[in-house]
Amino acid sequence: MIFVGLAGYLLPIPSLIWAWVRWAKSKPRFVAPVWRSVVAFSGLILASGVGLFVVLVLFYANSLSEPAKYSFVVASSRGGFLASAVALVLSLVGKGRAGAPVALASFGLGSFWLITLAMY
Repeated sequence: MIFVGLAGYLLPIPSLIWAWVRWAKSKPRFVAPVWRSVVAFSGLILASGVGLFVVLVLFYANSLSEPAKYSFVVASSRGGFLASAVALVLSLVGKGRAGAPVALASFGLGSFWLITLAMY
């Protein structure tokens, strides 16, 4: 459980920064087969969206009362975990320099949502 906790809080932000830097520095960004590069880039976009979703959920959940907060956080955790799992699959299927950092970020974000769900 400690590994999941560390992964959920330490992996996502540095991994997403690493992924964006690697993608921005790669030339050409989309290589043959192009569909695998597009899939990897889609995983990067989705993982970044999940990271933004974490921030939005944290801010909005603090403004809710306790019964509404519980149901909102549980629903958000389910959706966030599912999106993280999809981003992980996309990063593993895709081809590109950002694949490994996106996989790490997706794993970390999925761990974060599991921790959040376990806390509520």
